[in-house]
Amino acid sequence: MPGTKTGAHREGARTSKLVKDPGACQEGRGGFFSGWVPFQSPSPGSPVGVLPLSEEHEYLLEIRRKLRGLPSDPGVYLMKDARGKVIYVGKALRLATRIRSYFQDPAGLDAKTGRLVSRIRDFDWLAAPSEKDALLLEDQLIKEYRPHYNIRLKDDKAYPYLRLTSAEAYPRLDVVRRPERDGHEYFGPYTNARAMRLTLKALTGILPVRTCALDLPREKLERPCLDYYIERCCAPCVDHVTQQEYAALIAEVRLFLQGRSRDLIDRLRGEMEAASAKLEFEQASRLRDRLAAMEKIASQQRSVLHPGDDADVLAMEREGREAVGVVLRVRDGRLVQSEDYHLRSNLEDDRAAFFERFAAEVLNRSTTLSRTILLEQEIADASLRADALSEAHGHRVELKVPQRGHKADLLRMARRTASTKMQERVARAEPRKARNMDRSPGVADLKERLGLAVAPHSIECFDMSHFQGTQRVGSLVYFSGGQPLKSRYRRFRIRETDGIDDFAMMKECLERYYSKLRDEDQLPADLVVVDGGAGQLSVGVKTLKRYGFVETAIIGLAKREEEIYIPGESVPVQLPRSSEGLKLLQRVRDEAHRFAITYHRKLRDNETLQSVLDEIPGIGRVKRRSLLAQFGSADAVGRASAADLGRVPGIGPSDVKRIADFFLARRDQP
Repeated sequence: MPGTKTGAHREGARTSKLVKDPGACQEGRGGFFSGWVPFQSPSPGSPVGVLPLSEEHEYLLEIRRKLRGLPSDPGVYLMKDARGKVIYVGKALRLATRIRSYFQDPAGLDAKTGRLVSRIRDFDWLAAPSEKDALLLEDQLIKEYRPHYNIRLKDDKAYPYLRLTSAEAYPRLDVVRRPERDGHEYFGPYTNARAMRLTLKALTGILPVRTCALDLPREKLERPCLDYYIERCCAPCVDHVTQQEYAALIAEVRLFLQGRSRDLIDRLRGEMEAASAKLEFEQASRLRDRLAAMEKIASQQRSVLHPGDDADVLAMEREGREAVGVVLRVRDGRLVQSEDYHLRSNLEDDRAAFFERFAAEVLNRSTTLSRTILLEQEIADASLRADALSEAHGHRVELKVPQRGHKADLLRMARRTASTKMQERVARAEPRKARNMDRSPGVADLKERLGLAVAPHSIECFDMSHFQGTQRVGSLVYFSGGQPLKSRYRRFRIRETDGIDDFAMMKECLERYYSKLRDEDQLPADLVVVDGGAGQLSVGVKTLKRYGFVETAIIGLAKREEEIYIPGESVPVQLPRSSEGLKLLQRVRDEAHRFAITYHRKLRDNETLQSVLDEIPGIGRVKRRSLLAQFGSADAVGRASAADLGRVPGIGPSDVKRIADFFLARRDQP
């Protein structure tokens, strides 16, 4: 197989880096076309296809040349739009046949393919050594590019994993977003971040392994941290356990994360009995408590298969262009974990296509797979995918579609769960659908003038405020149906950014807000507005993409000329001053500015006022708070009479005298 061709453009060159052995793949660049290009299979020695040319479409000559040069090898192709953005990734047993099929008579294309082809303006291809390599490469490229017309996870964020740093002398547990090939062990993904953190809390409560970032044994402490005293760490940092004892604890953690509750219980029971036989009663007592905790957890896990049986069960429920897939993880006959994934397609894909993409996403992301994968329906390339999974996980993996028995019952359970999850999704979406039908002038005007996919019934806007680099704050206001929804307002005190850096301050606020939305499985508003120009917009786009909100509409609104900056557009948009959409944006932006300024002034005033009251001897924080609540300012406290001061809760006669003497002395100062 020839090596990668030179001269490929930037995106094509980037894709070759995803292949295990770039030298084993062949890369080519497709041509550029507009509209429909009828194609007929060529006979040997004849020109390739029938491409009607005109003076306006001379570039079709390039298409003819590129189509002639396509190989018949297996591989992957990347369809692109007029901007060069990858909009679809596909796999082919024979690249030449598959790519040419897109350029045939329109009458031979179904509606779904026709819609895709109407957007294609260019393509790349990568030849692979085998069909299995093409399958893996397709999965990699879909995950890398998130093409608009491929079925994909709607909330395709970086799901959290638990990492056990096995390559370290004293392994620790932490949370990461992407597994790496670094010698450590990864468990996940966890589609529910809250459930994952509860799992981690429960685990360290039973098996006290460290979660700190110390480089042990090189870094040592003089005394253990709080985790040791609340019995969530065994303190290897101060040598409270030997490396051998800690390794035994890590082995138990591994069993816990693998769902091997019975094996872990047997191990703990054996260790407890051995410690008791050696008259090590304190150690036996600790092991007894761990054993009791594990038995309680195991009793709450439902038995669904025979003891010793493992399975990963995949089922799905589809509703139009969306679907919910559910994965049940069964270990040692017990249901230990349930995950749900939300998928969406921008084409009219059938159920089989949805399920195949769901299965591919789940199986590729899973760090631990059982030997048996139960599917509710057959998938294409099942044998190739099973071989690839077997190679990746180091044991034989089988894909099965059970028709009867306990495993078929388990599939029905997964399907019912998927149906329930889909009903919940639909129920949550109904209010949003109603909002999208909003016909208020500003909302409808913005949708039309900015070309938004969804009417922005809900808008959230960010603004920054500071005074000469001090008391730096950010604000978020939320509008629903053109009206402020103050329960969704948020304010941010800038902590990590030094000096006056509007971009960095905006980034800090956006990351704090959207990371929380992601962790809580919440969605942003229909439209995000950042106060500022192209720089602030760029920060916003990158932040939304980082946290998985790639379909959320975002704009920048600059104050001076009321220019609207839109992602991908080099020239800002200016709406007419009479536009209802502009008036709505101005109201939202001005409210965000007011909210930020109010918070900024409050912090500045509190700092000034409280610094005066801080100087009064014997007046602590609680009494200062009572005084400010009663009088509103330090100046008002200084003007108050002794009788008024005495009526303040918590202020006694001696306090009244101290306050009066303090302000009298201040007035006597020159």
